[in-house]
Amino acid sequence: MSLSRSGDDPARLLAALEEWASGQVAHDVAVALAQAGQGLVRQGFVQSKAPDGSRWAPLKRPRPGGPVLVRRGRLAAAAPFYVVDRSGFVMSAVDRIAPYGRFHQSGAPGANLPRRPFYPDEQLSPGWTIVLSAAADDAAREHLP
Repeated sequence: MSLSRSGDDPARLLAALEEWASGQVAHDVAVALAQAGQGLVRQGFVQSKAPDGSRWAPLKRPRPGGPVLVRRGRLAAAAPFYVVDRSGFVMSAVDRIAPYGRFHQSGAPGANLPRRPFYPDEQLSPGWTIVLSAAADDAAREHLP
């Protein structure tokens, strides 16, 4: 069957193929994944939950009126920032804006600081997998004729 007999406009099909080949689709999927991840990180701060859904350890001396890792808001504001490049995306602002964030992410037993992760470990939780998969699917589908 030829393209002209398939019922689809060959120019539309070729344009879609060019978007895939040029890397535009990969870029758009990376942006969609980063934005979805950004929302999940923000949700974790609001709910005081790790990416796997477990609750963060409570503070030894609770502060009234705020989630566990939100005192001034610098870490919660920095954690969702991302950069997209040809290789994908990375959430990168924590080390520059709130360098103490890495101690919350991994814990600091010597300082008696429990682990309160806001980024996922190597294995994504089912909830993160569902959200990120849907974002990637939607972004890729935008480029299909």
